[in-house]
Amino acid sequence: MLLKKDSQDYWEIVQLTTPNKRPSMEDTCLYLSPFTTDSSLFLSVFDGHAGPRCSTYLANTLPSELKRETQANGQTVPSEAVFNRVYAEVDNQWLEAAKQPRIEDGSTALCLALDGNNLTVANCGDCRAIFCQNGIIQQITRDHRPTDESEEERIVQAGGTVLGGRLQGQLGVSRAFGNYEFKNSNLLSSDPEIHHVTVTSDVEFLVVGTDGLYDHFSNEEIISFIKNGLINSSLENVVKELTAEAIDRGTEDNISIIVVKFEKAFKKLLKKRAKKPAGKSPLISGKSSPLRTSSKSLKHSAESSSLPETKTSSGLFKEVKKGLTLKSSTTKSAASPVHMNSPPPSPKSSFHENVPTQKKKSDNFIEPPPLQKKKSYNFNEPTPLQKKKSTKKIKTISEEEKWTIFSKPFKNDFFSRTAVTISG
Repeated sequence: MLLKKDSQDYWEIVQLTTPNKRPSMEDTCLYLSPFTTDSSLFLSVFDGHAGPRCSTYLANTLPSELKRETQANGQTVPSEAVFNRVYAEVDNQWLEAAKQPRIEDGSTALCLALDGNNLTVANCGDCRAIFCQNGIIQQITRDHRPTDESEEERIVQAGGTVLGGRLQGQLGVSRAFGNYEFKNSNLLSSDPEIHHVTVTSDVEFLVVGTDGLYDHFSNEEIISFIKNGLINSSLENVVKELTAEAIDRGTEDNISIIVVKFEKAFKKLLKKRAKKPAGKSPLISGKSSPLRTSSKSLKHSAESSSLPETKTSSGLFKEVKKGLTLKSSTTKSAASPVHMNSPPPSPKSSFHENVPTQKKKSDNFIEPPPLQKKKSYNFNEPTPLQKKKSTKKIKTISEEEKWTIFSKPFKNDFFSRTAVTISG
């Protein structure tokens, strides 16, 4: 189990990863704070399958590319155009690199960028992001699995089938990076589904995690667990207990989770930017019940919590009550955009302006450089994430564990590195 925490004036962050009962760790996750400004934050979770190499590549490539393109466009969070372009370009780079030695690794990718009251989320796969604001729990993302109605329709139209809840009876996700054997037939998509959330001063928590956690908890149970635990314990201990509870409930998959608790300084910043100050978040009162209850019952319910009844919304495509505005858009998906009502932000702090994919040239506009499609990555050179000093633990790969099964040496020599960053 690897744990990383960070406390600042704006937020407290705890990141935890564990291989659990799996023989290897195929998840990677990381956060960058600050991202582009002092009040900006970047979170990402990558759930690998068939090996850890694709998820490790994404952790070392995708965040830095998104940041570079965002700053080149003069923005603080990536636009939809930037997310779509970078996701496609990085996936093509990985597929080209993995084709020759026939590396079948793949990975989901969930990235979130926050600056002020503008939260933009790009999801490709079945990792999940949930949000608690003014007592309302909202699932921001949609799980991209073959059993989803719109995803199954897309697969069938491409000539594929869904057998036993899996793509072609093999893959449990309908969108992911890598897996070139499915990309050749256009059955697997790496197109991200983009979501926009307007954050108000009532913001409480943001939770991002892999399906190893969410398959055994409802969204309401996770938020209730965190709120209940924070009455008498630290966020670090609560996240540890949450992970241990998921294991007790029967999950055997890798688990990765990032929890963001928003502090008063950040809420004051949002109040200053808002046209009308939002009301304060409801306070939790009462005594805490034991966090770990798996020894009593393998299945929990919201009724077992000592918290007052929590207002919840039932998913991405249902109207949410006051305090939360969520819009979504997707490329090549049957899901339609969602528009939910919320008090309009100040003109000085409008974070919902649609950024066009192409801009007309003017005297005051400098066109940002496009992605270098012919760019050749040198995997022996440390990435910006590796150069940054950190206290994170490093898993060392011995000589015997190196991938030597290929008859030809890998041209970019990516997999001959002696160390791999597991937790980002």
